[in-house]
Amino acid sequence: MMKKFLTFKEAADYLGVPEADLRKQVDKGRIPAYKIGGIYTRFKVDDLNRHRRRIPKRAYHGYPVLITDRIKDFFYFNDFYIYATISIVVIIYLIFK
Repeated sequence: MMKKFLTFKEAADYLGVPEADLRKQVDKGRIPAYKIGGIYTRFKVDDLNRHRRRIPKRAYHGYPVLITDRIKDFFYFNDFYIYATISIVVIIYLIFK
């Protein structure tokens, strides 16, 4: 079962757009946003579906992904494994030295 209200990040992921673009759409009044408790901004899934049908399919595809961003992401998500592998290699070297 899908949640009735989504956060900014969840709504951006749902639409497949960056959060900055979603914020611009909300500021322009193209996507309705609701304040919960006067603080938290949330989106109804039905409103997002309506907006998704209005935009062309190709509008948000093709964001360039730089190789440097991919390398940064690789090291960010795999740093534990890299450090662990280096540590194991050093320990094995010291044992069999």
